[in-house]
Amino acid sequence: MQEKKIVAIAGEVLPLGLKLAGIKEAYTVQQVEEAERLLLELLDRKDVGIIIITQKLEGEIKDRRVRYRMENSIDPLVIAVPGYKEVGTRQDTLRRLILRAVGIDIMETGKAEK
Repeated sequence: MQEKKIVAIAGEVLPLGLKLAGIKEAYTVQQVEEAERLLLELLDRKDVGIIIITQKLEGEIKDRRVRYRMENSIDPLVIAVPGYKEVGTRQDTLRRLILRAVGIDIMETGKAEK
């Protein structure tokens, strides 16, 4: 079985930190178009298992084809994380991953039967 890589796409600080943590492929992008092109390439690669992207960059992607593939891909899985100085919660990111994997929002409140 082929070993899969973790790859990151982000602004200037996150790729450096991830490289220090041992992720060998971490790309710094300056423009959204560059990120969209790179995402399409990574989504087609068989050696990539996880693509890490910052939430800010994910929100800036406007190309519908790229957005659709990102949101519906399971192999590789695309994970949006807060970037440097971005406000985000681990719970929200985990919630989105569970929703994608299971298909239901298991953390939704107020709809449980009494």
